[in-house]
Amino acid sequence: MKTWTTAVRVSLLAALLAIAPLSAQSAPESTELTLGLPVTTATFLPIYLADEEGYFKDEGLKVKIVAFRGGTDMVRGMLAGAVQVGCTAFAGVSVAIKAKQPIKVFYGGFNMAVFDWYAVPSIKNLKDAKGKRFGVSRLGSSTDFLTRYALKSQGIDPKAVTIIQGGRSAPRMAAMDSGQLDVNIFAPPETFMAADKGYKRIVRQRDIAKDYPYHVFFAKEEFIKNNPNTIRGVLRAVIRGMRLAKSDRERALKTLIGRIKMDPKYAGRTYDDFINDIYEDGRLPTAKGMNAFWQMGIDAGTYTEAWPESRYLDRTFMNSYGKWKP
Repeated sequence: MKTWTTAVRVSLLAALLAIAPLSAQSAPESTELTLGLPVTTATFLPIYLADEEGYFKDEGLKVKIVAFRGGTDMVRGMLAGAVQVGCTAFAGVSVAIKAKQPIKVFYGGFNMAVFDWYAVPSIKNLKDAKGKRFGVSRLGSSTDFLTRYALKSQGIDPKAVTIIQGGRSAPRMAAMDSGQLDVNIFAPPETFMAADKGYKRIVRQRDIAKDYPYHVFFAKEEFIKNNPNTIRGVLRAVIRGMRLAKSDRERALKTLIGRIKMDPKYAGRTYDDFINDIYEDGRLPTAKGMNAFWQMGIDAGTYTEAWPESRYLDRTFMNSYGKWKP
């Protein structure tokens, strides 16, 4: 009769766990869900890889990824029941929480400070931009918060410029090309596109806030409470996507080019610009980064003071990351 050594038994058990992450204790409460994104953009790369590589399926989940026309529309979709889990800028989530909607952030990890401001050639620095027209995606959005904060950091009253709600980056770039805007806030790859067009970078976000709550995961409080295994499954799949994104650059670039429809000449630079600011443990930005975020919102008139974490954050999954991570 064939016997197994302890080492062999341990190896077999480890292999079985690797190919079968589910257990009776971790079976998802909800096997089908919609994961909402505000737009289709490069920084959601780990989520796209999780989808393409079947990592959600490995967790027993059928996940439908839906991109909306901005974070506000996506939050509305969640409140209407069309989205169970969302991932968007913290600024968009906080506006809904401020309006007493029953949602909370439950994971971070996307702490990129990737925005830069580009201006027409006649503007050499931010102080030259007094009286000029600044493009942002939406009033009250992260791009609006950041623009007002950048102006104040240079001693410029935001009222001394005209801030224009211009939508997504492409139409704002077109408005700049046609002379309707003087300064624009962009993230990659539009930062590289703006430079190629001859626009001048006058401010980097990293110079005023080194990290930022660029994307956070959130859901209705009731969904978080009733579906912990489902959420852990989603996060495990995304973490595997993060690991693949960081370990296989060529695979990551293939998704940026194919799924995002990104010009190949910008894919590598875009990837390099944000990949080191992704953290699988779901951490939020540093205290300095979060303080900068709240100050931006206070300057914009959205908040009167920094919020306590208990108002917007459920740390359950962040605190237990070491126990359930893949």
